[in-house]
Amino acid sequence: MDLLRKTPLFATLPDDELRRIADLAVSRRFAKKEAVFREGNRADGFFVVASGKVKVFKLSGEGKEQILHVLDAGQTFAEAVIFEEGVYPAHAETLADTELLFLPKRQFVDLLERRPKVAIRMLASLSRWLKRMTDLVESLSLKDVETRLVFYLSEELKARGIPAKDGAELELAIGKNVLASRLGTVPETFSRTLKKLQDDGLIDVRGKRIRILSAGSLFSLLSR
Repeated sequence: MDLLRKTPLFATLPDDELRRIADLAVSRRFAKKEAVFREGNRADGFFVVASGKVKVFKLSGEGKEQILHVLDAGQTFAEAVIFEEGVYPAHAETLADTELLFLPKRQFVDLLERRPKVAIRMLASLSRWLKRMTDLVESLSLKDVETRLVFYLSEELKARGIPAKDGAELELAIGKNVLASRLGTVPETFSRTLKKLQDDGLIDVRGKRIRILSAGSLFSLLSR
């Protein structure tokens, strides 16, 4: 129940409602790089990440991977399937050994019908998800790779409560190849973009750790 309390989807629910949801949850363990579900699989529930990391992605006709989300402990995914019949619209795969809580669709819908407050909070969560998807589409379609990368760094700093100023440090939570896909590019282009920002004196890169050297110049790239 403590994990569910830390999940934005359920954080504001009273204890009795949270306990009912916890009673529905089934723990499932996955090894690294194991499929949680594939696009087109029957959608029979949604998930909460208890530990580990999960990527949600689409594949193009040529097999190119486009990562939509990378999810950590306390985050939910596939919630939208609760409100519709059909199949999962994307693939989900673990990036590390992972434990998930599975919430079965039929039982959860029964709970929503009896407890409308839970449904209201889910709608708020789905609204945030829709905004994230809209931002992702805009980022991938209207901005070059350099701007996408700077936007990602800005959002990560904000999410972690780190002031976006000179000297700020950020350790990438995912591998560079995964991040490249998340930004809609290939690893070679991502590496060149990272090197260019470093050569321009805007950042310093040491492995997965990035240090902001000139915050003003770096984040001004977002307004061009």
